[in-house]
Amino acid sequence: MGKLVASRIRFMTFTFLRHFSAKPKTTPEMISSLVFNEDLKHRNHPGIIKPRTPTFPEWTLKEISNILADHQISLKEIKESAEKLLNHLNGRHQPIQEAKLYEKLLKVEKCLNVNKDDDEKVSIEDIDFKKNRRAKLLLKQNVYNWQPINFDKLTCLTYMVGRIVQHYAVSHKILKEIRIRDEDFKPQTLFDFGSGLGTVTWAASEIWPNSLKEYLCIETSKPMIELSERLAKVAKPKIKNIFHREYFPASPNPTYDIVVSAYSLFELPGTESRLETILKLWQKTERYLIIVEQGTNAGFELVNEARDLVLRYTKSKYRRGDQQNAYVFSPCPHDLKCPRFGEKTPCNFNVLYHPLPFLKKPQHKSENYSYVVLKKDKRPENDEQWPRIVRATLCRGKHTICRMCVASGELREEIFTKWKHGRDVYRCARNSKWGDRLPIHYKELEDIPEGNDTGESAVE
Repeated sequence: MGKLVASRIRFMTFTFLRHFSAKPKTTPEMISSLVFNEDLKHRNHPGIIKPRTPTFPEWTLKEISNILADHQISLKEIKESAEKLLNHLNGRHQPIQEAKLYEKLLKVEKCLNVNKDDDEKVSIEDIDFKKNRRAKLLLKQNVYNWQPINFDKLTCLTYMVGRIVQHYAVSHKILKEIRIRDEDFKPQTLFDFGSGLGTVTWAASEIWPNSLKEYLCIETSKPMIELSERLAKVAKPKIKNIFHREYFPASPNPTYDIVVSAYSLFELPGTESRLETILKLWQKTERYLIIVEQGTNAGFELVNEARDLVLRYTKSKYRRGDQQNAYVFSPCPHDLKCPRFGEKTPCNFNVLYHPLPFLKKPQHKSENYSYVVLKKDKRPENDEQWPRIVRATLCRGKHTICRMCVASGELREEIFTKWKHGRDVYRCARNSKWGDRLPIHYKELEDIPEGNDTGESAVE
């Protein structure tokens, strides 16, 4: 009996201490009250970007079937070609710079001269790579042979089958976030560089059907333009005033409310060409510039290159005009150096999509992509700068683990529990997915209490 009473006393003491322990406030009062009053469900908190799986338009499925039938394309052959093209795109790297190329060639020369006497050593200038098989193999291993994709008619059809749904899903999700977070933004014009099949214009016309009045699409491939025009004619809602051009306009005027470059930077022949194009795109931007690439390390490097260039340019003395302020609208909650830069893990995000029905693949697949949305304006003083979840949320028993990029420009991993963070924050974290924002604010601990030397951050 004495043991039972003692255990009850210990339990009551533990409960008493835990009940009166300090729980940091982690959500703004407005959001907490909405959740508490059930006006806002935790699964629909303001940081969630929906829909999770954008629905591919029915009219597009019918038209794709008609296009393949008109060209008498074998579904088996086109599926095999699409798989090869996808593998090529996912393994792609940017063109190597001349300075780095010479370093790579010297590395090949060094490998060829291993364990050779001085008289037997060869110079890179004297190597015939056509006849020397070992030299040719070493060259392939060390130097990426970048080549632009020739988008002829067959390649365009293959690209349509292999990539059209993913492009639409990514474009829809990015544009939808702008629509949700900037409700007053009513774009009238859109500029799409490397427009391809026109997926960006479909997504934009669905999200802003009443405000968008003009679309300018830049695409160098004539067969791709033909496919895009055919698809645009049957689009629902109807896309009016859409213009296709093969070349970038020479004049920076007029500007466009939304400027997009989706999966196009890899087609440019080098760093100088990319940087020149990005600055031209920024000069054509009135409000939002969107850069999207594959969610690989190489794709992330191109996106980060564009992000840093625009942010540096707007702070330099070479900027044009007075309205050249810029900040990162999405995905970063800050304008500092990307904490992923220099790591082997890219900063990428994930979207679910339904593959084309005739491909007979699983009902759901996922697409990784890297992107940045830059807004031509000063960052608002009331900008929440909520942390962005940069990896899949791990939901475990009575706790949830979120890996986030925070406003201080750092990556943080937080273990959310009811007792530590409160019921509302815990449930918001548990219902958040990769790519969502979490409605909390971090504050560094200035005075760490005695006995606590963990150096962890607090949330308020």
